[in-house]
Amino acid sequence: MVAPLDIYPIIHNAIRRDLTEIDEAVYKVARQGGDLSPLIDRLYLFSQILDRHAQGEDEYIFPALDRVAPLLAPMFVDDHSEMDIMTEGLSKVVNAPDELAAARASAVLHSHVRIHLAKEEAYVFPVLAQRLDPEEQAQIVRQAISKTPGQNVPRFVNWLFPLLNQQDRVTMTAHWKASMPEEVFLDRKSLIKGTLTSDDWSEVTRRVPGLH
Repeated sequence: MVAPLDIYPIIHNAIRRDLTEIDEAVYKVARQGGDLSPLIDRLYLFSQILDRHAQGEDEYIFPALDRVAPLLAPMFVDDHSEMDIMTEGLSKVVNAPDELAAARASAVLHSHVRIHLAKEEAYVFPVLAQRLDPEEQAQIVRQAISKTPGQNVPRFVNWLFPLLNQQDRVTMTAHWKASMPEEVFLDRKSLIKGTLTSDDWSEVTRRVPGLH
């Protein structure tokens, strides 16, 4: 059984991997030369994903934390405020590509996000799991995820699943299957399948009960 809050570390794993790969690639271009354009596109998509993720936490996760652990919540809100400044810097890089500016912006964001995600996993989600009942947890997760509009769901799935390892893919798929109406999940299932190799999809179907 997948607990509702278990999906957050999974999304965090994708954020970490994507930003690490972007940061390393941008640094390589800045150091050795090359085409920055594909990385600018990737930075732009990443900044949008990160912004949606942060909005969901700001509106639903952190208020829930404030109710049960009011001394913790402000530090995470402050982290997000700093992150907003950094993503604004990314927007300037996207609009006026420059190798050194891109490398500087991605390095700073990479460091900040990595530390922030580690703190959330050490404090926010364990506290919420301990002090909220499963239905309360499920409700705030549903509300937070609703910050991704329906028309953006394919883009989110296409971004997420290639960045996950197989265990995270299985866990996320099982969570969606258990928490979504059948007709909604069937669409999500088709999107997931489209992101994976046939071997990876076969393993997911083998490990998620009833997926066939």
